[in-house]
Amino acid sequence: MRITISTGAGHERAGLRPALAGVALALALAGCSFDLTPSATDEVKAVSTSEAAAAASLISAYRVANGLPAVSVDARLNEAAVFQARAVAQAGTLSHGAFASRMSEFGIRGAAAENLTAGPTTIADAVARWKASPGHNANLLMPEARRIGLARADADNRYGRYWALVLGQ
Repeated sequence: MRITISTGAGHERAGLRPALAGVALALALAGCSFDLTPSATDEVKAVSTSEAAAAASLISAYRVANGLPAVSVDARLNEAAVFQARAVAQAGTLSHGAFASRMSEFGIRGAAAENLTAGPTTIADAVARWKASPGHNANLLMPEARRIGLARADADNRYGRYWALVLGQ
């Protein structure tokens, strides 16, 4: 059974064990936004995965310093990140939408997590913001993670730059 939890803080994880289903459902209902699809209203000027290798390097160094294995860039996770970065940039707001369904549609199996942020101009700033947030940090340090996908979308709106990071097994 796959359960998705969103704390409403811009991070999400899927792939929990069935024994945690009741707790996960309670947490999800307590803090989750049920916005399944952000409405597209803003023009996305550019979408890029060019910082994915830099993100993998930054995240790997952080993980290794915390006794965890490094991560590598995965093309399929990049595709999932591109989809979500574009969606949140168009909406002008951060939302995970139907995370578990999206992971399934992209063929991503097993434990997965997603971090989103808006505003930082560099990947180093985005990763620093995720490290400073307990929920996002837990995703960066997810023991099962071995691969990542990262995308940046630029839009002409109040945040300008949107980042989507997908971590998976």
